[in-house]
Amino acid sequence: MVRIADWLTYADIEQLKQLTRFYGCQTNNQHSKNDLICALLQQFGKKNQLSSQISTLSQAEQRFLQLLVFDQSPAYTFEELLAKGRAALDGTDGEPRSLVVGALKRGWLFPGYSHRTQYLYHLPSDLGKQMCDIFLEPYLQPHFRLMSKPSFYRDEQGQMLDDLRLFLDILGKEDIRLTVDGSIYKQQQKYILQKMAIEEKPITAKGPRFGFGRRYHQYPDRFSFLYDYAFYQGYIIEDREGYLRLNVEKSGKINKQEEAGKEMVKFFIRLYRKPIPHFPIILRWISSLCHPGWMMTEVVFQAVDPWLAPYYYETKESLFDKVVRMLVHLGVLREGVDGEVHYLSLTPMGAKWLRGITAFREKVIEDQFLKLG
Repeated sequence: MVRIADWLTYADIEQLKQLTRFYGCQTNNQHSKNDLICALLQQFGKKNQLSSQISTLSQAEQRFLQLLVFDQSPAYTFEELLAKGRAALDGTDGEPRSLVVGALKRGWLFPGYSHRTQYLYHLPSDLGKQMCDIFLEPYLQPHFRLMSKPSFYRDEQGQMLDDLRLFLDILGKEDIRLTVDGSIYKQQQKYILQKMAIEEKPITAKGPRFGFGRRYHQYPDRFSFLYDYAFYQGYIIEDREGYLRLNVEKSGKINKQEEAGKEMVKFFIRLYRKPIPHFPIILRWISSLCHPGWMMTEVVFQAVDPWLAPYYYETKESLFDKVVRMLVHLGVLREGVDGEVHYLSLTPMGAKWLRGITAFREKVIEDQFLKLG
C-alpha cells in the first residue's frame, strides 16, 4: 500500500513541477524537490479540496474515477486503464485516453518507478481511500441505516452449498431421466426441490422466461443456478441415453465450505457479466454500503442505478432485484424488513468472498459455458 507521499518522492522533478503548475502551488524554490513535495502534500492533504475537484468532473470522469477507487487491483497496465475509460464512457462520445491522461495530470495515477513496474500505473492508497469515502458519503446518512437487527430478516449462509451436496447425493442414489429438451421431469423436479433448504416449485407458467444460464428457462431461479454451477464444474453429466448422471470423480472433490462458497460467487459474477457489463463495480458499491449494519435497499439501488442498463425485457429494477435475490441465496447478503422498509446487510462470509474477486481479470466465460450445452 504505497501512499501519495511516497509516490511524490519517487516522481522526477519535472513531474513534480507539472503538478505544482496544474494546482497553482506556491513554492520557495522551484528547483528543490523537497519544496515541491511539501507544497503538493498540502494540496493533496485537504479532503474538502479533493471533494470540490471531484464535483467538477464530467460524468465520464467521475465514472472512470469510481472504476479506479472501487477496484482492488494494486496496479494497471495502460491497456487496462483504457478499458476502464471505455467502460466509463459507456458508448457516449469521448476518448478513453483523455480520461487516463487527465488522472495522470492531476496526480491521481503514477507510473511505476522500478524496472519491474515501469509499465504499470498506480493509484496512491491513501488518495484512493479518500476518493472512495467522497463517493460513498451521500449514501451514508444515519437515517439510511439501521444499526440494530430488523424485525425480520433472511440469512441463507451455507444453505446453497448444503443443497448442492443434497442434489448430488440424490443423483448418486437415484436414476434421473431427462426430457427431450434436456430438463428433469417435473415429478422428479418437485421431489428434489421439496428436499432443499430453500424450497422452490417447478415452473408451470407458459410463455417466455428471462434469466441467465443454460437451464434458466427450465428451472426456478435458485435451482437453475445450482444446476448450472454443478454442470460447469463437471459434477453432473447429461449423457446420451437421456439420463442425468453423477460424476463421482469430480463431485468427490468439492472444497471445504468457505472455498466452495467463494467459487460459487465467482461463477455468479462470470455468469452475470454479460447481461450486466458493469457487474464488478455494482458489487463493490453493494459491499461498501451494506457493511457494517443494515442499509436501506432503496438507497443501495440509487447508488448502483447509474451502472445498470435495461437488458431485453429486464428493467434496471428487475435486474437489481435478481442480483440481490441471488446474493441472498449465495449467503453474501442478508435481506431484512423493519416496518415497511427493506434493508440489506453484508454477511461475514460475503465480506470475505467479495474481497479481491469483484474486479478479477479472468476472461468472461458465459459464452463458453453456453456452448457446453
